Amino acid sequence: MLGRVLLTALLAATFAFAQRGGGGGGGRGGGGNAPNIGFGPGSTLDRVSDMLKLSKEQKKDFKTAMDDAQKEATPVHEQIVKSRQSIAEAVAAGKSQDEINAAVTAEGTLEAQMAEIEMRAFVKVRDGLEEDQKGRAMGLAMMMRGIFSKKNWNSDN
Repeated sequence: MLGRVLLTALLAATFAFAQRGGGGGGGRGGGGNAPNIGFGPGSTLDRVSDMLKLSKEQKKDFKTAMDDAQKEATPVHEQIVKSRQSIAEAVAAGKSQDEINAAVTAEGTLEAQMAEIEMRAFVKVRDGLEEDQKGRAMGLAMMMRGIFSKKNWNSDN
């Protein structure tokens, strides 16, 4: 019984803090202290271009790489939303611990897929940078977390 109460509390905290793109606290797409692309004026593309001092051609390549990754990430993001809902429903319905664990494992697999998409996009962009720009790429790596949690990576909505 105590285990169920703790699991429920853990899941509630997870949903509260890990909403992708919810604009809430920490989490993959939230605000908090996590570096996020929602800071400063202008589009994400403009902020990254300024940060890395991208040439016109590099900016175009960056946009293409990010647009391609967004297309790959969108169905995964939709599955993550559904997966979290099914976990909440399983807990609320008093499903067995094995069923809940299976749902949590499936959700973790989806999160790993999303992280892989984000990092592959980062590597693709980094590979196109000049040596002096690569030193500034750490800021971009930190911005990548949760970048595809919105309909369009280049907007704040």
